[in-house]
Order: sequence, then C-alpha cells, then structure tokens
Amino acid sequence: MTTTRRSSSRAGIFAGAIATTLLLTACSGGNTDAESTASTGEKTEPQRLKVAFSHDSENYDPQQPPQTVTRLISRQITDTLTEQDPKTGEILPHLATEWEISEDASTFTFTLRQDVTFSDGTPFNAEVVKNNFDRIIELGALSRVAGGQLRGYQSAEAVDEYTVRVTFDGPNAQFLQATASQPLGILAQATLELSPEEAAAGNVIGTGPYTLESYSPDSGIVLKAREDYAWPSPIYTNSAGEAYFDTVEISFVKEPTTIAGSLTGKQLDLAFEIDPASVSTVDASSTAYIEQLPTPGISIPLLPLPQSEVLSDVKVRQALNHATDRETIVKTVYQGLNDPATSVLSPITPYYTDLSEYLTFDVDKANQLLDEAGWTERDSDGFRTKDDKRLSIETKYSGAGTSTELLLQALQAQWKTVGLEFVLTPVQAQEIAEFQLHTYPFDITTWSQGRAEPDVLRTVFSSFYEGQSVRFDNADEELDELLVALQSATGDDRAAAAESAQRDILEKGYALPIYDPKRFIGVSNELQGFNVDIEAKPIFYDLSK
Repeated sequence: MTTTRRSSSRAGIFAGAIATTLLLTACSGGNTDAESTASTGEKTEPQRLKVAFSHDSENYDPQQPPQTVTRLISRQITDTLTEQDPKTGEILPHLATEWEISEDASTFTFTLRQDVTFSDGTPFNAEVVKNNFDRIIELGALSRVAGGQLRGYQSAEAVDEYTVRVTFDGPNAQFLQATASQPLGILAQATLELSPEEAAAGNVIGTGPYTLESYSPDSGIVLKAREDYAWPSPIYTNSAGEAYFDTVEISFVKEPTTIAGSLTGKQLDLAFEIDPASVSTVDASSTAYIEQLPTPGISIPLLPLPQSEVLSDVKVRQALNHATDRETIVKTVYQGLNDPATSVLSPITPYYTDLSEYLTFDVDKANQLLDEAGWTERDSDGFRTKDDKRLSIETKYSGAGTSTELLLQALQAQWKTVGLEFVLTPVQAQEIAEFQLHTYPFDITTWSQGRAEPDVLRTVFSSFYEGQSVRFDNADEELDELLVALQSATGDDRAAAAESAQRDILEKGYALPIYDPKRFIGVSNELQGFNVDIEAKPIFYDLSK
C-alpha cells in the first residue's frame, strides 16, 4: 500500500478528494493553508459571545441525536480523530496524527496525539477511544447517525496507549470520513459512564476548546472557554492560542423575525440560522450581514412514508415529482436564495449525480401517471377519486409562519392542479416527537441529513436505523443492497455505487427533492474571524471582536 496525501480543488466539490482519502494508509500532521482572520489583539477584560439558535434539540449528547444544533455544540466542546478540510474535502489529522487502512478497508489503525486531555483533566488515549466506539454500539437505536457510521463494527482494540485499531466485518469505505464528523466526537470516560438521559441533558465532557457549563431546556446553553486548550483542529484559524470569548451564551429563539431583529439591533453577535424570509432585512441593516453557505448531504425533500396507503403506489409518488414546480417555489418561498434540487444529494456532496430528468415540472406527465394509477374520476371539488375515495394525503408539521409552512402551502396549491388534495395539519413539535419516522400517522414528511459523504443516503433511505431511516420496518431489499454496496465500495466502484443508489431512489419516487440546502447565518459586523467547518457550522474558537 502507498503512503500518499493529495489535495484537490473544490470544483464539483471535492469528490476526488474523498476518493483519495479512501486510499490513504498514513497521514502526517499540519495546518491547512487557510488564512487566519481572527483578531490578534489582547483582551482587556472577559469577553462574551451572544448567540441565538432557532430551536432546542433537547439532546446534547453528540452520539445520540442527528440534529444540527447538537452537532454545532459538539463542534465546540469535543474533537474528532480526523478533520475534513471544508475547501478541498481532504481528510486531515486531528486527535489522530496518522492512520493505516487495510487493503480491503475493513481495518483502520490510528496513531493518537499524546498531549491531549479532556476538560475534566483525564487523559485522551486509545482505551477511551475504544470505549467511545463500544458505547455507541451499546446505545443501539438511540445512537442514530453514529451507529450507522459504525455499521459492521466488530471491535476496537487499544494496541498500546496511543494506538487504536478498529475492525469491521467487511469493507467500510465511509468510515474514515465519519471519524471527522461530530457524531463520532470523542467523549470522556465520565460521560460514557452516564445514562443516555444524563448525557442528553448536557452532561458532556470533551477535549474541545469549550466546556458545556449549563443547559436550560427551551431557554439556552452556556459554554466556557478552556484555558489549557492546545491542540486546535487544522481547519481552525485562531492564531492566538486561546479562545477570545471566555463565555458563549446561547439562547433559543423560535420566532424568525425576533432572531433577525435581535441581530440587527445588536443584541446578538451570531444567529444560527436566519429564516430566508428575513435575509433581506438583515442584509439591509448597517449592523449585521448574512453568510450564505451551501451544505453537503441530502437535498431538502419531502419523503413519502411507506406506511401511507395512497403513496404506496409508485406512480403516485412519481407523479408528485412531476407536479412540483421547484423553480417557482425557490423564487417565491425562498426569495431566489436557494437552487432547485437536481438530485437526491446536493451538488457539493461527493459523488453527486445530476438526475434532474426525474424532477422535471411536467403537469401532463403527472396527470398521465395518476390516470395510470387508476385515479381517473373527479369529485365536485375537482380532486381525483378512485372507488369513491378522494386522492388525498396529509402531513403534520410544526413551525407556523416559517418558510417550511410556506413551502407546504405552495405544494398544496401545485398538487391541487393535478387533482391531489394535500392536507396541512399544524401541530406542536412535541406531538410529532411522540412518534418515529416509521410510525408517523400521516402520509408525507420533511426529513434530511447533512454530511459530506454519499453514505448519508444509507442513513436516510435504508431500512436499517430506527428513528432515522425512512424505510425502517418497510425494507426495499434491492435499495438496501445498493446502499450497503455504497458503504463498502472503494475507488472507481464508489462513484458507480453512489449513482446507482441515487437513481434507484428517484426512479421509485422515494424522495421528492425540492431545493439544495444552504445555511443563512447572521453575523454582527463587529465580529471577526468567522469560520465554518465542512457542514457550515460556525467555529466559536476562531471568533473575536
């Protein structure tokens, strides 16, 4: 095997870089060529960063839930074995200084840094890495994303104090990139010994530049900077050696206009995220601006639920894709800020394939498919019927007044033109939280995941992961086989496997991709050093004033 390290341009987005990392057998340390924009001035008094999140994930154990805000907090308080360069997609050393991968990509051996400690003073070593991976497996269905990243896990072995070997039951080409993601962030032994509920409540200890000082549900989070942090990620740009902000105060603000107003009114330094409808308000201000950042992963879709009787018919699912005018939705609902989806994956995701032929707006085609499905009669309201039953589907959603509600209303109007009734039922978030994807008592939902790796398709569209995979308990064996092949494939085979999986999903109408994901992050003009990781999550360690 070779010992090489190559970088690639972001064109097309770094698909070549991802493929290259799968062939790496060793890497050496070093920073990226990112320019530092952080302030180098000294603080004269303690500094406080004021941040708003648009919602509370209610679980801050990074190894449990998939929510973005959980991963954003984890980015500040934990570190990962590797890091992924947001410009090139290259996998870089972080807590691991180098690694070796077996020829069949089933065994990964990491050499670890020897100067790292957790915020409780305990050492970072091979044994605690092993215990982290074991704990993820023990969490079972609670460990949604992380558990999937360790699919086929057999064991982790502490070869010596600073060498750990991870073994899978077969090729696992996606695993190296997974070690750069927050769901595999390394937690202290004290956290691993807590119950899942205790860890979820914010009792999380990591090796990162901040500690989670307190968490108050529906209120906020307080982070405190570590004074002894000395092993920053190679993508961090802070040249001062310590965090400028001693305290980060995060508040949960559900009302989109309130977040925007608080940012422009200088009550906030950072807003994650700004609703597209409020972007122009912030842009027009003299006190703040918007960072618009495309993100990798699943293009934002509606997902037909397999438990839906009406949407069990592939022709009906296909018809909905052709009855959807994505261009109009992007212009009217999202102010032209997003791009219409052209595949299951966003274009900046490695191994994205343009499959827009499945997503053309074609009312005639939609009507033809619905006729073929047997929905040929119409009732007095103009909706299609079959056997005296109206062609009707329902979704339940939370977030009145948001762009999500506007999207659903736009689809309701568009689908009515082909004779389908789309019932929108607003509910409180906790009402939906009582169910899992495979038990939702309605027909269609919104659900997506971000990740700079095509294996994110396996997480969302397989039947493997309870609470995470839309087809859990409703397996499509052909698609599952394609997704397992994607997890395992290396080299040139990986591109073919990714395309096959994307094509199968759209041919069968398992996804209705609407637009490509993008983050709209509000930033105070007084803030310096704004920097994000590959998932466009802000890095608090780099910020200053």
